Amino acid sequence: MFRLRAAHGRSGPAPELPLEPDARRTRLRRGGPRTPIPLLPIIAVGAGIGVAYVSQSAHATKSTYELTALQAEQQQLVSQDGQLGDELARLQSSERIVAAAQTLGMQPDGQWSYVAAKPVQILGAGGSPQEAATAQSGALQQLIGVLGGGAAERP
Repeated sequence: MFRLRAAHGRSGPAPELPLEPDARRTRLRRGGPRTPIPLLPIIAVGAGIGVAYVSQSAHATKSTYELTALQAEQQQLVSQDGQLGDELARLQSSERIVAAAQTLGMQPDGQWSYVAAKPVQILGAGGSPQEAATAQSGALQQLIGVLGGGAAERP
């Protein structure tokens, strides 16, 4: 290493720069001792294990948060299912249906009547229009009978 010799605070000729290295000082490494090469793989494996551990811990924490959120959502859905089931049972109750029908002006009939359904013949392409009109009026009569008389009973 070359040394620069300068006199601070003195005026005089320009400082001399030696062309030869200083014999007193030998080249020393800076930065501390070197790591032996056989230890580098062990250090790399240790660093890899550390990174994998931190990654697994982060993944486990994230999964725990997601699990907690899903359990809360499931509990909310079970509660909502129970409420909807209760409301469905209330809406399907026969007392409510009778009360709703009475508010619409319907009255319960004391006598039940049954209408025997007759099979309706379906005409193909070769049937006459008169037969089709007769079949339609018969079906219409059956529908009016069912609506006016109550439930239909099939033999």
